[in-house]
Amino acid sequence: MGTEAKQERIPILDARLELSTYLTTDERAELASFGLPVVTLVPGQVDVSTLLAQRGAFGATVLDGIVMSAVRIGEQTGIQLLGPGDLILPVSDVAPDWLSDVEVRVTTPVRLALFGKELLAAAFRWPRVIQGLYACVGDQLQRLTSQLVICQLPRVDERVLAMMWLLAESWGQVTSAGVRLPLPLTHETLGALVGARRPTITLALRKLTQQGSIVHQDSGWLLIELPPEPATGDTKILPPEPVVESISRWAPPVTPSDASIAYAELRDTVRRLRDQHNQDRERVREQLTRVKSARVRMNAARAQISRDALSRRAPPSS
Repeated sequence: MGTEAKQERIPILDARLELSTYLTTDERAELASFGLPVVTLVPGQVDVSTLLAQRGAFGATVLDGIVMSAVRIGEQTGIQLLGPGDLILPVSDVAPDWLSDVEVRVTTPVRLALFGKELLAAAFRWPRVIQGLYACVGDQLQRLTSQLVICQLPRVDERVLAMMWLLAESWGQVTSAGVRLPLPLTHETLGALVGARRPTITLALRKLTQQGSIVHQDSGWLLIELPPEPATGDTKILPPEPVVESISRWAPPVTPSDASIAYAELRDTVRRLRDQHNQDRERVREQLTRVKSARVRMNAARAQISRDALSRRAPPSS
């Protein structure tokens, strides 16, 4: 984990934090004396949980730079880019084991404002600071949801173009030639963003460049063609319906108390089976260890027998 220890602070009223959006003028004037500590990350992998714990913080927000959060499942890697105004939280302890491979990395120096006792004190006195914090969370979740939908587009070139425009909504710069996206995205990064392999991304970028949709620049991309528009029509999103279970006429009626008992029995059974599985796994490990030791002893004994046999066959020295 690379960090630079600097005694730097930033006012809570800083526009990049977006925490004072819902405060009144008087509340902003009173909040002017509150500040948050700032830490600078150097390029490399970042252990967010350790970083926050060492500094007594429960979260952070990006001030400058881009943070890449990657999750790997099997052979597939998905990433989320976090920029100025986005929140960074420690990895949850309740995440399933198959989602535990989470890596946070920065490629350029990044400055973070830490959320700790200073923010808690400000929120205790001016509760609407929490409203601003929730607004930041909402914007971040909305962008993540849009990324999920983009990954479901059938054509990879459409995914790439839509993803670039999504990133440009947060970090793009409007110019006379188009919208400039100042992010040097590699083919691997784009593939992890849209759920595609590197060779497919290369073909998609070549197609978008040849048709004039995007232009590659030294420090990023210039976006010219707009992303695909939503389909028109009467498409409706139907809410999920509960599954109606058919009850056999031969089965006795189930009362709420019976359901509670059945759920408790099922929970106890699952817990018992899990404990039994852990015990069986440890027993198998012990057996494998004993077998390995026995194999080592057997090989040593066999080698000794071979040496003894060779010594008996050797002719006596004259």
